[in-house]
Amino acid sequence: MGWIGPVVGGQEHEGWVVPLFADGAQGAGTTSARGVLVARRPDDGPRDGDRVRLTYRDGATAEGVWSDGTVLGGHGIMPADAGGPVHCEVIDQAEEAEEWRPDAEVAGWVAGCTCGWRGTPWARVTGWELADPAARRLAVAGPWADLEAADETRVIAEWRRHIAGWQALEDVEAAAARQAAATRALDEAVQTAVAAGASWADIARAAGLTGRTAAERWSARE
Repeated sequence: MGWIGPVVGGQEHEGWVVPLFADGAQGAGTTSARGVLVARRPDDGPRDGDRVRLTYRDGATAEGVWSDGTVLGGHGIMPADAGGPVHCEVIDQAEEAEEWRPDAEVAGWVAGCTCGWRGTPWARVTGWELADPAARRLAVAGPWADLEAADETRVIAEWRRHIAGWQALEDVEAAAARQAAATRALDEAVQTAVAAGASWADIARAAGLTGRTAAERWSARE
């Protein structure tokens, strides 16, 4: 994709510049000589050749290949309603079902995040004299849709503001983990000192505590 962000509560926050098309379609984050790979819309549903996973109401799952409204698996056609599948998830798109569009059709860009967030769109103009970042107009000349480095920085700055809170939470988690590790290391060091015959006064002085506080904290762990 692009920029690696924080992972908080199991949710990844990876950012990238999402190409936009005039009909509302968005790029999937992959480009090649064929152009820009178009992302599936949530309501598009599977296409022939896609590998899908059916999840039924009882929690059972089954995987197969989508073909003309049915799912073909190792045991033939899988039921699409027996037990009532509650979810049909595309787990691997068929290459022949992919939609690619030429870079020239890109009408703008928006900052995106893997959590589903999207920023405010930026419009594409083809003449440098028409570019105006303050008015959210960015210029890309020629057949490609790659932004200039300065413009890419402008777009991704919105994603960085989006993840600021998540980044702070990740920093809190990391600091808490370091503190817990330091506490365990201190406890182990105190146990070693006690076993070696150190007094509570000496341990307290080394730990920056009073003798009474040190004794209350660690004596019960001996």
